Amino acid sequence: DTGKTQQLVEQSLAMATALVPNIGYDRAAAIAKEAFETGRTVREVALARGLPESRVAELLAKALVLP
Repeated sequence: DTGKTQQLVEQSLAMATALVPNIGYDRAAAIAKEAFETGRTVREVALARGLPESRVAELLAKALVLP
């Protein structure tokens, strides 16, 4: 089920690695940590921290591409 798989990937803390080239390791790790502690997704935390929605969407879309 591709939809379910994409949903699980979206909820993965590993999504933060897609942000590293743009915001650096330390900031991406802090976003992953906050996502873990609050139960929110990496996307939700990144947006709440003020990262531009279009850039977050672009970076995370690359991580969501499935074979």
